[in-house]
Amino acid sequence: MISTEGATVIGREIKFRGDISGSTDLLVDGDVDGVIRLPAARLTVRAEGRVHAKIVAQVVVVIGLIEGEIRATGRVELRNGATVLGDIFAARLSIEEGATLRGGIDPSRANEPFPDASGGKSATQGSNA
Repeated sequence: MISTEGATVIGREIKFRGDISGSTDLLVDGDVDGVIRLPAARLTVRAEGRVHAKIVAQVVVVIGLIEGEIRATGRVELRNGATVLGDIFAARLSIEEGATLRGGIDPSRANEPFPDASGGKSATQGSNA
């Protein structure tokens, strides 16, 4: 069981569209579509959660569905029942039996920012200059 203490929860009946950013852990039971930036926090997509987004987080735990690119400076955990449709760029990756990944894996790009909407580097991720 994943604790909700101190975390923000997007409930099962919630559909969110847009950008989410912050430094608090996020638990998703609902439907999120957009961009998630949690560079110093954990994103957990629980069994009922559906995320269609570009993601940057310190840790990403997936039990539900993610469609989109995942960048984690720490680790990505795909637990039993998880489905990820997209590329993963993470320093560490664990995949449990029963999880599905359809995409590439490149640990060397975990700290690389993804472009923002204007095509430049993401302001929340900084640059590698």
